[in-house]
Amino acid sequence: MIIPVEIKTALILLTGSAASAAVLPRLAQIALKMGLVDLPGNRRKMHRTAKPLVGGLGMVMALAFTCLLWAPFTNLRGFFSGVVIMVTVGFLDDYRELGPKVKFLAQILAIGVMMFFSRIFLVTFGDLVSLGPINLGSIWLSAPLTVFCAMGVINSINMIDGLDGLAGGVSLVAFAAFAGLAGLENYQELFFLNVALIGVLIGFLRYNWPPARLFMGDAGSLSLGFALAFMAISLTQSQGSVVRPAAALLVLTVPIVDTLIIMSKRLLQGKNPFRADRYHLHHILTRFGLSKKKSVGVILAISVLFSGLAIAGTMNSVPDHYLFASFMFYFAGMVVLSFNIKHLMRIWLRRRLYGKG
Repeated sequence: MIIPVEIKTALILLTGSAASAAVLPRLAQIALKMGLVDLPGNRRKMHRTAKPLVGGLGMVMALAFTCLLWAPFTNLRGFFSGVVIMVTVGFLDDYRELGPKVKFLAQILAIGVMMFFSRIFLVTFGDLVSLGPINLGSIWLSAPLTVFCAMGVINSINMIDGLDGLAGGVSLVAFAAFAGLAGLENYQELFFLNVALIGVLIGFLRYNWPPARLFMGDAGSLSLGFALAFMAISLTQSQGSVVRPAAALLVLTVPIVDTLIIMSKRLLQGKNPFRADRYHLHHILTRFGLSKKKSVGVILAISVLFSGLAIAGTMNSVPDHYLFASFMFYFAGMVVLSFNIKHLMRIWLRRRLYGKG
């Protein structure tokens, strides 16, 4: 029996959401008993009670159930193999805190498996500056750049996971955009996979939306980051694809820009670029007086805006350099904001005091 696309989409979405919402509370109870929790106390942490770190594990379990039930996805061995590697290493890190070298090696392995089984590589960046397409001719150049860029996306989701509902919400918007782009490409397999991921994130956000009852942990952020990297490459690198690399870049603008700026600042200050601090965009917004929930809302609104631009640009065949210019405009604005935060804070505080005076 052939199920109409609309009905199958609804069934996958509902199954993913229901499976995720059903399994997470049970995993949370187990996590509390075994000590798989994120404890407060660190200066950069913004929660006050221990939270179970089972969101990622629960989402992957729900995704596997949904895909087995409704879609075999036989051509996505690289994707599922990579997700298994990411969720396993993330779970171990959540439970016993692995070193960064182990996590980086695991990411390289997952991306290598993705490239080997799914045969997807970065072969072009598109015509970003209106001087012709930037193509990567050799596999010896393509493979390492694929690893580098995919790791950038994976770690950007891991680093932005700092407020309740933030990483999950940003990922949900991105998967929705990638589902729309896959629909434009008429790539049903990727479309349904994105719908399944949207479903499991909806179920997860039921418990992670502020105030959160559980966290996704590294098992979640690494897995979601890998899935987003896979989607970005798969949709833009096939021959004759209508989805350009600049469109995928726009979808992932918020986490990528935040990570680039944060790591640049740490390097300029002579600090470890992977050492956590409180200078991410969500930290800046809360310093300016926004509540945690409003800060998440602002960042999600920005994500929706750029994802909408990516879809509209693809539908209307907007040249790559215009899409890339939109990304660079936001990047430049965030550089100015981030590198002048102390000065801007002083102005804001003076105005608040003056207004109260």
